[in-house]
Amino acid sequence: MIGVYVQETGRRVAPFDDPPGSLLIANRPLAQWRAEALAEAGLTPIEALEPPCLVIPDTLFASGEILRRFVAESAGRDAVLVLAESVFGRGTTPVQPHVTETEQGWRFEQIRFISGRDEAATDVVVDPEEHVHQLDLPEIFGGTTELGLPRHPVMTLHHWVHLVWANQAAISMTVRRTPLYQAIPRVLWAILRARSLDPWRIQGKLNQIGRGCDIHPTATVEASVLGDNVTVGPYARVWLSTLGDGARVLSGAEVEISSVGPKATVGQRTGLRLCVVYPEAFTSQVLMQACVVGRRTITVPGSYAIDLNFDRDVRVMLDGVLHSTGSRFLGSAFGHDCRIGTGLWLASGRSVPNGTWMVRHPEAVIQRIGSFEPGTPVVNVGGTLQPLEP
Repeated sequence: MIGVYVQETGRRVAPFDDPPGSLLIANRPLAQWRAEALAEAGLTPIEALEPPCLVIPDTLFASGEILRRFVAESAGRDAVLVLAESVFGRGTTPVQPHVTETEQGWRFEQIRFISGRDEAATDVVVDPEEHVHQLDLPEIFGGTTELGLPRHPVMTLHHWVHLVWANQAAISMTVRRTPLYQAIPRVLWAILRARSLDPWRIQGKLNQIGRGCDIHPTATVEASVLGDNVTVGPYARVWLSTLGDGARVLSGAEVEISSVGPKATVGQRTGLRLCVVYPEAFTSQVLMQACVVGRRTITVPGSYAIDLNFDRDVRVMLDGVLHSTGSRFLGSAFGHDCRIGTGLWLASGRSVPNGTWMVRHPEAVIQRIGSFEPGTPVVNVGGTLQPLEP
């Protein structure tokens, strides 16, 4: 078997200050995904770099098949992995250090095969085998856009925005890599149970639901994975998402294409879309899109993380430098143990450090009630309610 050396990058991903291996993708740490991919590829981890071997960074998220294919096509030569030109590549390569664009796609300098001979490295192009989905948006949001849904993703995680993208790629990879001999009987059984060919009714029968779950009869759960003891309240909806053990989705909430960690809570009438919520967090903003919420962090109603720029791509900070994400759509990341008070608006692409308590200025909160005649228009002046002067 070919050896694989996992190179430590020393990366700590802000705002969480977590090493890459502990980042959660569909409620599983990146290190676990990597171990499974290496086993699938037939690669044996080695403690020291001893050619011939594959070298990968500890930030890597990829399918085992794409690594196996890269090693096979390297054919014992020095080689560097190049992700083929693709919608998926265009959407996920921004903000990735050591990734350069070429005519064929994107060259991942840290993913390489070392032969032990002194020779120039060959570019080996690998195809993510994506399905391109056309998404129709209002013209004000840019009109029709393309989504690349890969069967075999490859990307590195250096920034919290990569965590958002990796969770989406994990859903695509899991669905598209399901063997036909498993997928066809499962869909047929779902059709029989749904007694309908309506796609939404069928998706409602394609869930994986753990033990002890409490799902209200008026709730809707579709094409999702629920751990043990999950609660889904009245009129809530969960679609194409992963909910960890003990997670709670309260009444009227909506969770779409998101990952909610164990014992986390999605508050009443809260909307989560394309979000990653860590264990024990409590989210209750009216709408959060493309956001990451750290462990034990609380966000309350009345605050909002802006997720769209009309005039330019969202930029984020990495290693002291602003980088374009290549997208106008992105929320923000809240570190672990944060408290986000009401009445706060956060610009897109922001990173809130661990332990931050965000509150409104006391003068913006009415604390004292002045004297005024009934029916008099009153305003807040420095924290005191006073009559409005003409």
